[in-house]
Amino acid sequence: MESQFEKVPSSVQEMPQRPEDTLQAARERLNETLAGVSEHARTVARYADETVHSNPWISVGVGFGVGVLVGVLATLAASSRPRRWGL
Repeated sequence: MESQFEKVPSSVQEMPQRPEDTLQAARERLNETLAGVSEHARTVARYADETVHSNPWISVGVGFGVGVLVGVLATLAASSRPRRWGL
């Protein structure tokens, strides 16, 4: 006859007995993830800075185009909403 613990998958049997161990492992994984994300963000920011400095007018044009696009989308969204109070 099998005991209750033999029915439990092995990954569950290997879990730490204390909640503090699990919390500490989660904190370590979170810190590693945040360090990786921070490094990637610095790399992307460095690349964007170099690109803007090497092509300033293209950057201005792209910024202008994105601004126009956001403005058009905001105007369309505001004009397509039904008016509740008849204003």
